[in-house]
Amino acid sequence: MRLIHPRVDDVSVDVAYDLTDRPRREDRPWVVMSMISTADGAVSLEGNSSLLGGPTDREVFLHLHRSADSVLVGAETVRQDVYTPLAAHQVLVVVSKTGDLGRNATALTVAGNTRIVGGDVRDIVLDLPGRLCVLEGGPSLNAQMLTADLVDEICLTIAPRFVSGASQRIAAGPLALREPWDLAHIATDDGFVFLRYLRASSGN
Repeated sequence: MRLIHPRVDDVSVDVAYDLTDRPRREDRPWVVMSMISTADGAVSLEGNSSLLGGPTDREVFLHLHRSADSVLVGAETVRQDVYTPLAAHQVLVVVSKTGDLGRNATALTVAGNTRIVGGDVRDIVLDLPGRLCVLEGGPSLNAQMLTADLVDEICLTIAPRFVSGASQRIAAGPLALREPWDLAHIATDDGFVFLRYLRASSGN
């Protein structure tokens, strides 16, 4: 991965996305949104976001995913991307109205560290364990979290694809806060652009 902002350097994914210093908020974990989109804004191909990525994006996703104490995700994303159980020390929190987790439902529920929740995201985040939560979509959940001002950091991969179609943006729903975010880094690899943003008020 080639870092081009704030300095020019070849760095590993582990270094570029080191989250060890992220502090827990007073009443909730630090929340990092992890998403990918095409250059024209689509968040999936054939309903599956993993089809957009390349090897480095997959490495970024897995690094963030494995760094989290909790992973917060919508049920539609769990079904489309076929989630598997997390490591025993992590908690998968799935926001769902129906409890349908798709083809891996049994494995996820038997694992013992999957929670199915519903309701207002403001209440959901209060019960998230640990210091760091990674938010993995989908667009509706992302919009709810942004509107409630519950996202501290956004790690966004731009894939070098232009696919048109009717795919949603990374956040779709109620209007979120419109203040600009701080650009923490820009990196590139094999045509992909890796962006990391921090809330301007975060001080990190």
